Amino acid sequence: MRVLLAALLAGSLFTGLASAQTFQEGTHYRALPDPVSTVDSERIEVREFFSYGCPFCNQFLPRIKAYEETLDDDVVVVRHPVVFSRQTESLARAYVVAEQLDVVDQVHGALFVAYHDQGNRLGSAEQVADVFEAQGVERQQVLDTWDSFGVETNLNRYQQSLRRYMVSSTPSMAVNGRYYITMDMAGSQEQLIRIVDFLVQKERNGSQ
Repeated sequence: MRVLLAALLAGSLFTGLASAQTFQEGTHYRALPDPVSTVDSERIEVREFFSYGCPFCNQFLPRIKAYEETLDDDVVVVRHPVVFSRQTESLARAYVVAEQLDVVDQVHGALFVAYHDQGNRLGSAEQVADVFEAQGVERQQVLDTWDSFGVETNLNRYQQSLRRYMVSSTPSMAVNGRYYITMDMAGSQEQLIRIVDFLVQKERNGSQ
């Protein structure tokens, strides 16, 4: 009981400190010159740019999941796989396949574990299917979906959007298609979340 109370108090203190902080455009975040359309115009979008091959994204996973659980209904978290090289294309494709099969929640964490802890580099449909199958997804579904029109279309859509956000590194974040934050700007994963939260509140207040 004491441990639970301490955790709740710590969480309240963190929230209070985060809301009290002020972050500066150009230093802690960058305003996009041309706002990007969001997936839901009725809610504030928090977008995470990631790659399964990125060790810092792997470290960031529990933090962004914990943050997502604290959000109100007017905020939606969107994951955005990135491709910086031909070698990472299959990693982004793995996520898009999961989206197509509606099993992201089922396999997202397992794909990080496979890459960073199990030596599976997710470089082919077969290697990705191994992970999906271990999480209860039918293997043939993965193989049939891998090169499908829907996956190709969505992968291209992500790539086009990536250029509009001018993404330079992972993990990085965007808020409501208007602001972009890198880890270098934030300085730490904790601060990255605080800046995102600050910008979410800024959007709630009408960007004032």
